[in-house]
Amino acid sequence: MHVRWLVFVLACGGAVAAPEQSQGQTAGADRVQRPRLRLTIPSFSDAGPIPLQFTCYADGGQAMSPPLRWANAPEATRSFVLMVTGPENHRRGSHTVAFFWGRWNIPASTTQLAEGQPRGAEQPDGSRHMESDDGIVGYDPPCAPPGAGPIHYQFKLYALDQMLSLPSDATRDAVLQAMDGHIVGASTYYGVLERLPQR
Repeated sequence: MHVRWLVFVLACGGAVAAPEQSQGQTAGADRVQRPRLRLTIPSFSDAGPIPLQFTCYADGGQAMSPPLRWANAPEATRSFVLMVTGPENHRRGSHTVAFFWGRWNIPASTTQLAEGQPRGAEQPDGSRHMESDDGIVGYDPPCAPPGAGPIHYQFKLYALDQMLSLPSDATRDAVLQAMDGHIVGASTYYGVLERLPQR
């Protein structure tokens, strides 16, 4: 009698455990298949040449920011932060790379920034610009010197699990510190600028 009862209990336990394992496998499969945050810039290919209208060599010096698009934001996203740096440019101050453009508290519902974003700290969507290494509050166009060879510029978008509570004039370092521990996704896109010496 005891043997039969033990067999019955084990059989029931196996029947209960099997669906739980199946659910775990399904959840794991969902995590693997979910696409990651992806930033694109329609005006040039990833690691391709940056068109001159987005650089300091724009006609009349009237450079504009390139259009940005992104998709597949993580479910936990509450805001975005954009950073544009020049890893191969000369270091300035405490920064390990030159800093050209930064914007924080971009709303989680945002999927693009149109070409030619206005300068100034506060933006219509409530996000804010940081000051570049050149003191520009907004897009500071890349400006690789002639003869320096191809210089790479990094556009990086971060998804955060919160809005940042910072002063309106927060610096890049302050934003980076506030982001720590709250990044739930990131995507990087590169552009290259090269100017040949005049002959």
